[in-house]
Amino acid sequence: MEMMKCVVKEQKGDGFVSLTQKPVPEIGDYDVLIRVKAVAICGTDVHIRHWDDYAQKRMNPPTVIGHEYAGEVVKVGKGVTAVNVGDIVNSDSHLVCNSCDLCLNGHTDVCYNTVVIGVHRDGAMAEYISIPESAAVKCDPSMPIEQLALMEPLGVAVHAAMEFPISAKKVAVIGCGPIGCMGVAVARTLGAAKIIAVELNPQRAQMALEMGANAVIDPVKEDVTSKVKELCDGLGVDVVLDFSGNAGAIMTALDYVKPDGYIVCAGLGPKPVMLEWENFVTKGICIKGISGREIPRTWERMKGLFAAGLDISKVITHVLPLEEFEKGLDLMEKGQCGKVVLKP
Repeated sequence: MEMMKCVVKEQKGDGFVSLTQKPVPEIGDYDVLIRVKAVAICGTDVHIRHWDDYAQKRMNPPTVIGHEYAGEVVKVGKGVTAVNVGDIVNSDSHLVCNSCDLCLNGHTDVCYNTVVIGVHRDGAMAEYISIPESAAVKCDPSMPIEQLALMEPLGVAVHAAMEFPISAKKVAVIGCGPIGCMGVAVARTLGAAKIIAVELNPQRAQMALEMGANAVIDPVKEDVTSKVKELCDGLGVDVVLDFSGNAGAIMTALDYVKPDGYIVCAGLGPKPVMLEWENFVTKGICIKGISGREIPRTWERMKGLFAAGLDISKVITHVLPLEEFEKGLDLMEKGQCGKVVLKP
C-alpha cells in the first residue's frame, strides 16, 4: 500500500494537528487522483487547529486539512472523460450535488448538500488528493502553481466584488487579509474609481496599497466614517466589500455607504451584527451575503480578470515545505503574512 505525507486534525480539541502518513486515496470510476504541487493555508485551517465553533459544528476528525490547492492529475477513473493524466487542475473547496433546485438554478454557492474539502472529507494538505471529475478545473499550466493554488480564495473576492457594479464607483474594502487584498486587486482591475481600505494591521495595510488601494484607514487611529466621507467629497462610498466579519465595522459601514448603496459581506465573525435599522431602511441600502463561489461562473470570471491584467502575486508572502505547516499556521494566526503556500 502506497503511503503519503499529510497534515491531519487527529482528534477533537485545541491542537492535535500533526504531520503523519496515510494511504494514498483510492479513486472511484468518476474520480481523479491529483498529486498536490501547492496548497495554501486558509483562516479555516487556523479555526480547525484551535477547534473553535466553526470546526466543532462541521468536523469529525481524523481529517486531512487544507482546501486551497493545485496539482497534476496522475490517475483517472475508468468513467472519466473530461480530465486527462498530466492536466494541471484545482477545484473549488465546496463539492456540490449539482442536482438540488439551487444547483440546477445556478446557485451552487448555497447548495443544500455541500461537502467541504478539508472539513467534511480529507483535504489537500497532503501529497495526494482524490476528487470527483466534475469538481476538477483545468488550469493554464503557464501560470505559477503557487497562484493557481489561490483560485479558491480569489473566487470569494471575485464573487463579492462582482455582485454589484463597481466600475467607476467609489469602493471601501473592510479587512485586508489575503482575500481582502485580492478584493482590492479585483476592484482595481474592474475599474473602480477610488478604493479605500479599512485595516489596522500595518503589514496588511501596506499590502492593500500595493494591490491597488488609493488610501488606507486605520480604524483604531481614525474615525472611519469621517475619513471615508472626507475622501469622497463628503458623500461616502457606493459599495462596501466586507471581508472581516467584524460586527462593529459592518455597523459603521451603514454610516458611510451612500443612500441606495451596497454592502457585500463575505467575512464571518464571532459576534452577531446588530443593524441600526432606521439607517438601513431609510437609506435604501442593499446588504448581500457571499458564501463561497458560484460554480462555474466565478471560475470563468477569474479567467477573464487574469486576461485583463489581474495580478495576485504580491499576496503570496511565504512559500514553505509541507513539513513547516506549523510555522505557516502561526504566521497566519498572528497576521504576519499574506498567503502562505506549502509545497508537499
